[in-house]
Amino acid sequence: LLHFYFSRLATLLATLTCTTVMAADEISGGALGSSRADAKAAIVKANPNFKLSPLLIRGGQEAGVTAVTTDRLPRTGLGDPGGPSDEFAALQNDAGKVWYITRVQRLPEGGRIQADALGAALTEKFGKPSGTTPLTSLAYYWHYDRNGKQYVGPASGGPCHTVSGNGMNIPGMTVGAPRSFSPTCGKIIQVGATIPSNGMVPYYTVAIIDAKSMFDELTASDARAKAAQSKKLADEKAKNITPNI
Repeated sequence: LLHFYFSRLATLLATLTCTTVMAADEISGGALGSSRADAKAAIVKANPNFKLSPLLIRGGQEAGVTAVTTDRLPRTGLGDPGGPSDEFAALQNDAGKVWYITRVQRLPEGGRIQADALGAALTEKFGKPSGTTPLTSLAYYWHYDRNGKQYVGPASGGPCHTVSGNGMNIPGMTVGAPRSFSPTCGKIIQVGATIPSNGMVPYYTVAIIDAKSMFDELTASDARAKAAQSKKLADEKAKNITPNI
């Protein structure tokens, strides 16, 4: 059993470590800008024990895919409600491209990751963080503006400070997705981890957000809706309906 967990640890670290060329835009092979089909293939490859489910919106249209394992692990600390040992989600925009990727992993005793090893793997994959937020848990973040320039400093002063991290529930998942976006934000990478006093990580989440494309999409959608409403009003006024008094 211990051999299984140690092997799993090596696999988990391998999914976080890759060359820096593709590093900032993918998690375990699931990449921003990819199609839903490619995202599904990456998810299945990441863990063959995943059970995949489509995310459906009005009219039955697929807006993404979620995947969870069928096992259940208990709550491990602040920020972790407990749940599957592995979760994955990829959400797509109106153009059919993935704009949000997240993975959640819970590790039982015998298969946990040392906090320093997690930090080193994240830095190797994504580069030096924009900052960290140590609380009872630890958060890493990488913020980029719309021109792709990385911001370094407190998150509250960066280009992505108004982007809500988990404002929208994802059905079947224990984490959410952003609901609002910023005109100055390009991309966000965020990691949260529970780190007990013994330094062994039993739970962490990784997410990548294409905030730029979603802000532009929502802005364009809002503009179309306002234009349609203005036309409807203009058409109504053009009828010159008189009161029947």
